[in-house]
Amino acid sequence: MRRLWLAAACVVLLGADAGADPREREARVGAVLGRVAEWARAKDELSRAGGADRRAEIRGRVERMEAELARDRIDYASFVGIKSRCEDIQGDFFFDGAWIENTIYHRFLRLFNLCRNVRRLVGRPRGASDATPSGGVPDSALFINRDIASISPESLAAEDALIAPRGGITITGRKKEGKSEGFYGRDERGEEYIVIVDPPGMLEQETAAEVIGSTLVRMAGYNIASSSIVSISGTGNPQFDGRRGVATRLVKGFKGHWSYRDFKDRREIRATMIFAGWLHNTDWVDHNTGISVCEVEGVPLTRYYIFDFGGSLGSWNIRTKEPRDGWEYYVDFGEILLWPVLKPMDIAGLRRRPWPADGRQFSEAVGYFDSRFPVDRYRSNYPNLAWAEMTREDGLWAAGLIASYTGEQVRAAVDLARYTSPADADYVFRTLMERRKRILEFYGLAPQGGSRPSPG
Repeated sequence: MRRLWLAAACVVLLGADAGADPREREARVGAVLGRVAEWARAKDELSRAGGADRRAEIRGRVERMEAELARDRIDYASFVGIKSRCEDIQGDFFFDGAWIENTIYHRFLRLFNLCRNVRRLVGRPRGASDATPSGGVPDSALFINRDIASISPESLAAEDALIAPRGGITITGRKKEGKSEGFYGRDERGEEYIVIVDPPGMLEQETAAEVIGSTLVRMAGYNIASSSIVSISGTGNPQFDGRRGVATRLVKGFKGHWSYRDFKDRREIRATMIFAGWLHNTDWVDHNTGISVCEVEGVPLTRYYIFDFGGSLGSWNIRTKEPRDGWEYYVDFGEILLWPVLKPMDIAGLRRRPWPADGRQFSEAVGYFDSRFPVDRYRSNYPNLAWAEMTREDGLWAAGLIASYTGEQVRAAVDLARYTSPADADYVFRTLMERRKRILEFYGLAPQGGSRPSPG
């Protein structure tokens, strides 16, 4: 799905921190944003103040605020202004500006970054610029730390109840972006959603992937639009009424897309590769991002969102995944250039690929989803240029977060997908846990209680 999101998330994000009540978790996000807004107001007051004494007084207040925010690991500057833009998504996949820029132009430019290339060659790649002394990251416009282990299954169910549309859905517009079938609508409370239905031959596959993937990543601390499975009713349109769909809340302040390459030195952005590998989300790329600018206590604050998890698990939105997905880019120039050599090797059976040649989908609802994937070399559909900068320390941070998830939490996220077949739910849960185990073994971590970096 491209340009799926006509709005992006605003002030309060469901699932912000620990506790059984999701409203309690909202409070921590609101507290962080409130403190940043107070600092921004003081900065604005300083810029307009007259008189040396008055300016000195306000400057002292601003400096105290900044010291307190820095002490509490809050990257207040990240919320001010827009620090990234990527090409608007136009047309079909192979003509998207983001695809062309990341596959060709910016990968070519990387060849001439002598300093970074030498550092990589000598085994000393550039470290993350925002890593804290404990190995974590600060709260920022891209990520707000959460106590994952204390989020209960009951809390996830309560969140889902808040996210889901109430009553019938009134269609407000037809979805024209991307190839997934759906519409924009409003529930009886006035909440606005985009509603997507599964493609033919993939009943439950894309909708389940969206809910499971977005729920698990939202729990970690990223800014994610909230989704819930819905039985569509009240539209008056026989094309949709009575069908299963996934309703994703639209919120305010959309200002365009952002690019991962512009945040390539932030640990939480580099390490999204590990989450993408865990969920098998090959669509974790620039065109599934959104910039939100919304007012908090009268101050415009920016936040950066990750959208569209319909390409997770066995789904690739409009088709089921193939065995090679996650192992190589959709268009791999190495394969193309070496085709005269590699193709005869394939025919002669002399080339061994890391994925099975005859992989089969588990079921229509699950698609092709297994436990094999390259932990530190996972590939999206086209290059995510922040992943190219990921170090072992960045991956270790993400693995530490994933170690915090309990089996009960993962199972609760799977249950939100409402699979008709218990066998499908069991298989998805088991495969997610196997992929989690693969990540933790790669980084030498133990689940739930093992050694891991602190979150902040």
